[in-house]
Amino acid sequence: MLNIRFGEEKDYIQLAELKWLHMKEDDMDYNETNLNGIDKETFIGEYVSFLKNESNYKIFVAEDSGIIVSAMFLYVIPKLPKPNRKSESIAYLTSVYTLKNYRNKSIGTQLLTFIKDYALKEKCELLFVWPSSKSVSWYEKNGFKNENEILECILMDE
Repeated sequence: MLNIRFGEEKDYIQLAELKWLHMKEDDMDYNETNLNGIDKETFIGEYVSFLKNESNYKIFVAEDSGIIVSAMFLYVIPKLPKPNRKSESIAYLTSVYTLKNYRNKSIGTQLLTFIKDYALKEKCELLFVWPSSKSVSWYEKNGFKNENEILECILMDE
């Protein structure tokens, strides 16, 4: 039975494992080098520590029989006060990942719907995401549009 809920501290190790799988998949699918020379256990420790100390991320998960099968993170950015404002924030959706065996079963869409409902209740004006080329059509099917021009200034190479 699928359960969609907010992530909790008890989920942090599973979430770290999901991130590791996500990076491993990106390495294979996009010829990236995310995991070259990286120790998995060290990464998991750093990831869990980050989640414990960074409270600005809202974590959303879909679980099946206690196993997290999909996760999405939301970073809510408060907006400065303005006269007659209808919204209070915007939000960055990141680290969106669903296990391969659970894809194309509407789980990601259900989780994203949960997030959108949450964001609306919190008076969030919009969600934005930097999708991979493979996921653009999924985001478009779920209401995302390529309308705003975002200018960026790269300060550091990765």
